[in-house]
Amino acid sequence: MIRHLKKGFTLIELLVVIAIIAILIGLLLPAVQKVREAAARMQCQNNLKQLGLAAANYESALGWLPPGVNNAHPYMYPQPSSSAMADSYGGSMAGTLAYLLPYVEQDNVYKQFASGVWQFPSTVGYYSSSATYSSIKTYVCPSDNAAATTPAYGPFAFLVYYPGSMTGWYFGYNGNPDPFGRTNYSSNAGYLGNMPGWPYPGPYAVNTKQTTVTISDGSSNTFAFGECLGGNPNGAGPGKRDFVALWYSFNLPTAWGLSSNPQWYQYGSRHSNSTIINFAFCDGSVRGIKNSVNSSIFIYASGKDDGAVFNANDL
Repeated sequence: MIRHLKKGFTLIELLVVIAIIAILIGLLLPAVQKVREAAARMQCQNNLKQLGLAAANYESALGWLPPGVNNAHPYMYPQPSSSAMADSYGGSMAGTLAYLLPYVEQDNVYKQFASGVWQFPSTVGYYSSSATYSSIKTYVCPSDNAAATTPAYGPFAFLVYYPGSMTGWYFGYNGNPDPFGRTNYSSNAGYLGNMPGWPYPGPYAVNTKQTTVTISDGSSNTFAFGECLGGNPNGAGPGKRDFVALWYSFNLPTAWGLSSNPQWYQYGSRHSNSTIINFAFCDGSVRGIKNSVNSSIFIYASGKDDGAVFNANDL
């Protein structure tokens, strides 16, 4: 009798196959992560591109660019005075991204606000509408987890910069997570906004109505929007976010430059290569800026009409 034996793997062969598969997975995972991050970075750049386009459409419709923030306090309206201070906050405090809602296909959210929010000076406070709870995809970078983050201290209601400094007001939790819509982007106020006596004002500051014409340094040489975190990712301890930014009001000056460990008052990103921060220029172009860039060059690029000359290759 002839017996036919079935062939199979020996234990050693099986272990070799498993080891090979494990090596291949180990090689594949970093590649997949790189592809995901590349896609996230492209989406982030596209978000900024959309903000630049929205601002251009806003100007085309109304004749001016939206303000960095609408502040009805008498020391701030119609423009900041030397008496502006940390507690100079008034009605609305709506920031640039709030004004751009109809131009990023979010007109339904825009219409939920009372019309007094958009008046100059505003007649309705920043806290007046549940529309601020809306999550706007275009306003969030996919490389950050801001939309799902519960920060240690709270989300920023608004920032107030004044001669020589800046402070922030935030919503406390009272034991409950906040419902507010986050953002990873801020309009550029310039060195210290349009505070009297301070140089390098940007295109988006307190109660401004700038136009492309008033950006005399050139729209391709002036920041419009940049990535921000709204808080230090490790500000409340390792891996614990201290604050987050809300799309309704966030507007940043550039006086404190860029950093490898960005604070709430600085631009910053959470991309895998976080040494690069994406910025949209006033002409709609988007570029990655090194966080090690010379602080003077960075500030020059944030000013709209200072006449300061810099080499774009140094950004």
